[in-house]
This record gives sequence, structure tokens and C-alpha cells, in this order.
Amino acid sequence: MRFLPVPVIALVWLCFARPTHAQGLIDGFMRGDRKANLALTYSQETYDSYYINKTETRDPNLGTVTTQALNVYGSFGLGYDLDLIVSAPYIRSESSAGYRQKQEGFQDVSAALRWEAYDYKIGKARLSWLFALGYSMPLQNYVNDDLIAIGRGSRNLDGRTMLHLKAGTFFLTGQYGYIRRGQVTLDRVVNYYEPGQVNPNTSAKINVPDVTELIVRTGIVTKPLYIDVWYQQQTPYKKYIEGTNIAPGIPFPSNAVGFSRVGATVYLKLVGQLGLTAGYGATIDGRNIGKSSRVTGGLVIGRIAR
Repeated sequence: MRFLPVPVIALVWLCFARPTHAQGLIDGFMRGDRKANLALTYSQETYDSYYINKTETRDPNLGTVTTQALNVYGSFGLGYDLDLIVSAPYIRSESSAGYRQKQEGFQDVSAALRWEAYDYKIGKARLSWLFALGYSMPLQNYVNDDLIAIGRGSRNLDGRTMLHLKAGTFFLTGQYGYIRRGQVTLDRVVNYYEPGQVNPNTSAKINVPDVTELIVRTGIVTKPLYIDVWYQQQTPYKKYIEGTNIAPGIPFPSNAVGFSRVGATVYLKLVGQLGLTAGYGATIDGRNIGKSSRVTGGLVIGRIAR
């Protein structure tokens, strides 16, 4: 697979970047030829304050928002340097105060191809340069125009590149990506301004701002144990659509959403190919998003990393 020249990859990259996912879907560890793993995880995320633009606020009519998710994640090595990754969550979101209706259902199915383009030996260390292309789309029609919506309902293209260093049990991965989001259709006609526009947008079909994403992850990995800490930053991309801020009458999917999060993950092999994983993450800064904390736990079949 490594015979593809750099210009071809660059062209494919640009094609997807013009028209179009998080801490979790793609890491720097290749699965290996015809090797697979499967994870079933449960997470609970809560927040009682959120950001309007970049100002943190609380709403007594919202209370505490709790989002529970059951997620299935699988990866399979199509070749020694090419993996297929698939993920699909079922989500329930509700607030403790007010009259907002609980939102629940299958959210977005995501699939990505991860390609290890180059692999360099540096002494006893190994440095890999990887690329990934992903696509996600709603599994069902769900409410997307609500503060506690389970998703935005857009179809997304995700392109990213990664550098992955492994030296003994230590590893360090940095990745940078661009997520191109498609338009969504609301169940109402809205009139709203985007910053810098003179005339209002009047339609049931609205734009969803693109984002860029930076993720840095480091830790140790052995056969029975994996531990990492990570930092994730998602930033609205202003070149095409600047995006709106939370305000009365403004549709939620058009809001420019960004955040900085930190967290950690632990995996422990139990017996055979069976292991347990647990994680914690917290939002430390954001724009038009809840200041949340999240705990995750789950069952893994197959190695989480090698």
C-alpha cells in the first residue's frame, strides 16, 4: 500500500478537505494484517454550566444535563498498513430542570480508513506517519435543533494526518484534522444572521460550521496494560462559515462550537483476548458547548494497542 506517491495522497486530501470526528475514533496504533478488536463501552457525561459564545453561564431552567451513551467500536486490519475503523453510538440526553423533552436514539455511524504511509526507525524507536479519511452520517432522523440534542444531524467528511512515535513501552501521538460538515434541514424555517452578513438567512436548510481538530496523546503500552493522557482541541473553521452563537431564535446546528478537553484512558487485559477499559475526560474551555465531565467504561475483545 505504500507505493502511492505523495502527490496522489495530497490530491485526495484536498478533494475531501474542500467539501468537508474526536478524541476517540482514530489513534496512532495500527491493527495489523487481518487482526481486529471490538469494544463495547458505556459513558456518562454531565454539565450544569455551558458557554454562550465563550462566556460561561448557568440556566436554572436547564439544571444539569446528563448524556448517556452506549457505543460499539470495531477496527480491522485490511493490510499491514491499512485499517478500517467503525463506530456507532446510542445516546440519551436529558436535563434535570425545565420542560425540555428527553432526546434519545442512534446518533451517527462513523467509518474511517487509517493508512500508515511511512515508517522510520530511529535507533530503538519507531516513528510512523499516518493519514486517515473518515465519513459519518446520522443513523436515523433525530432532533438536531435543541440545546440537549444528541447530535447535529449533518453528514461529515474527516481528513487528518498523524505522527506516532513509539520507543519501548512509551508512545507519543500528535494528529491534526479538518472536519467538513454538510448542511442540515430543520423542522422550521428560520431567519438568522451569520457574523459579517448584511442579509439574513431565511430557510429550513442551514449551514453547519466546519472545524479543525488537534489531538495529542501520550502514555505507556505493554501487553497487559495501556495508560494514556490526552489533550483535544476543536476549533471552528471560519474561512467558509463563521457560525453563530447561542441566542433566542438562532438554530443550534449553525452555532460555532469549539472546545479544549483533557483526559486519560486505562486498559487492562484480563484473560485471553478479553480486557477492560476505563476513561475520564473534562472540558476546560469552550464556545457554545457544555462545560462537561465524562466517565467511560467498557469491555474490549482484542488488543487495544500493540
